[in-house]
Amino acid sequence: MSERIQVYDGFCLTCTMGSGQSFISVPVSHGVCISGRNQATVMDCEAGVHISPFGTCRKTDPQKPCSPVILTPWLIDDKKYTINGEPVLFTTSILSCARGGIIRIDGKP
Repeated sequence: MSERIQVYDGFCLTCTMGSGQSFISVPVSHGVCISGRNQATVMDCEAGVHISPFGTCRKTDPQKPCSPVILTPWLIDDKKYTINGEPVLFTTSILSCARGGIIRIDGKP
């Protein structure tokens, strides 16, 4: 997704090593909603809470079910916009999985 849009609960995600799509979950409001859904920040990056599995992982041989390992927050290009001191997540952001994949925001819910 080349357009820079603020991300909120339900946006589609893809991983370069995953076989399928996932979605970002923002179960706790940071105090801002867009279209009635919680807006995301760079700290919405916890596997199993904010980031669901992407089918099977192509990095493993034989391929096994995806189990993302996230060690750092989302990487962003603009920290000017914040919610409660945390930078807002945009569609241009990326997230690294320690298993070797790059997670990108792929589209609106």
